[in-house]
Amino acid sequence: MDLDAQRKAAGERAAEFVQDGMVIGYGTGRAATAALEAVAKRKVRVRGVPTSEKTVTICRRLGLEMVEFDDHPRLDLVIDGADEVDPRGQMLKGGGGAHVREKLVALASARRIIVVEEPKLVPHLGATREVPIEVVFFGWRGTVERIAAVLPGARRREGPPTDNGGVIVDASLPAGADLRALDRALKGIAGVVDHGLFLDLEPTVVVGTASGVRLISGG
Repeated sequence: MDLDAQRKAAGERAAEFVQDGMVIGYGTGRAATAALEAVAKRKVRVRGVPTSEKTVTICRRLGLEMVEFDDHPRLDLVIDGADEVDPRGQMLKGGGGAHVREKLVALASARRIIVVEEPKLVPHLGATREVPIEVVFFGWRGTVERIAAVLPGARRREGPPTDNGGVIVDASLPAGADLRALDRALKGIAGVVDHGLFLDLEPTVVVGTASGVRLISGG
């Protein structure tokens, strides 16, 4: 199967985790969209919290009911994608710039269902992508300088502001980086909203491969 077919197959399998009456998180990106399309086709009664304005538009097209996050701070599960998943289930997200809302929804969810195609499985995070970091717009140049002291070469991503009105900064992960220490260091920088390292979330990863779909179970 090509990558689109892998995403579609994985999305259909992921949709099977959604049960009637659930309140879930609606992820952002191509893999998450494939899963949401499959959820809509199943005709289950489901409500959810979208993780981006792009996902809001997709949910309206699919007829998926949306709810306010503050009204439903605890969710049954989230279906989302990832840019990278390592052998321990640690993830890198944020290629689409939605990682702040995606992380908040993931943390609120009792279970995380992550849809990926096989090339997203990597030996270590940072193998194919940089880590995105959202910062507040006010004083962003100074924030980038502080990030670069931790991750040399950090730079602002070109493009419009995020749904939160912030700026995305991209930086390479050094080989063998202590991800938990890096998590703490980045969150300790004034002006940083959050970053794309999704650590210790124990996701169930639904992988579309050339020969079919396989599951990598979380905790």
